[in-house]
Amino acid sequence: MKRIIQTVLFSLLVVVSISSCKKTTQGLRPTVTGASGEVVVLINDALYEGSVGDTLKSVLNDTQIGLPQDESLFNILQLTHNEFSSMFKTHRSILDLRVSSKVTENKISVKNELYAKTQSFMKIEAKSNKEMIQLLSENKNKIIAYFHVGERDRILKVFKKSAVQEIFEKLKEKNGFTLSFPPGYTINKEEADFIWVSKETPSTSQGMFIYTYDYLSEDAFLKEAVVKKRNFLLEKYVPGPKEGSYMCTEMGFPISNRQFEFFDNYASETRGLWKVNGDFMGGPFVNITFLDQKNNRVVCLDSYVYYPNHDKRELLRELEAIMYSYTSIEKK
Repeated sequence: MKRIIQTVLFSLLVVVSISSCKKTTQGLRPTVTGASGEVVVLINDALYEGSVGDTLKSVLNDTQIGLPQDESLFNILQLTHNEFSSMFKTHRSILDLRVSSKVTENKISVKNELYAKTQSFMKIEAKSNKEMIQLLSENKNKIIAYFHVGERDRILKVFKKSAVQEIFEKLKEKNGFTLSFPPGYTINKEEADFIWVSKETPSTSQGMFIYTYDYLSEDAFLKEAVVKKRNFLLEKYVPGPKEGSYMCTEMGFPISNRQFEFFDNYASETRGLWKVNGDFMGGPFVNITFLDQKNNRVVCLDSYVYYPNHDKRELLRELEAIMYSYTSIEKK
């Protein structure tokens, strides 16, 4: 019954989306449909309700790190292959699972924009249930990354088209790089080594702290150093609603830190919760700290969300997309 209700609601969304768009060129791929963070999974009911489905759910429904309440990485909309009609083919993210003795090779393949522009389509084929479970388990990170990057790139594509020029030019002039903030974001505070950009609504707050400092050693990318630097600057520049209150890192909640490459720069990603010292506000943050080797400096893009008693995954995903709009400006 739950799946039938999901299917009906999605069908209505597709009809509204299609009716609001006019085709200007015959044969042109349509725009993707569906909610951000949702993945259509094509799999028969018996597999989905069994051990294969359990493994699949452990991948896509794994808990997003660094959120105050449990939220899954993705929302699953399960359909059988017979239910996969034309109205579902434009969905933003599709995962096709097939188990058959006729499969000649266990494999994972991807096809971007198979049925719609910016669509992410992945197909996983296996000869048996056991081999499908093995494929899903061994390639968990690959599967998650593929659909996560697809979501981020779709958001980014939209944001780049309507970037707020005031912020774009300010970062270009002041820091030698640009970020594409969409309409609604404004500069809250500007200091010599610190810029605070945010979007405020009656119920939400999304923001980013952008700061740089001299590179002294690779220790700058360790979790302890990242947290120490952000706490120092937030206490200095980000006051809370009460006198004497200020934003800081919630040290009583697990803080994750991983090393990776950010646009060919050595970097670390830190996730956790922030709070207001002296008040009751709080929420998730994600910080990307990376080395700008040409300028011998460390650059920090530090994003946060405030949306009490509601899911925050997609609001944080939007800010991640903005961080990945980073473009270095070569000095002439």
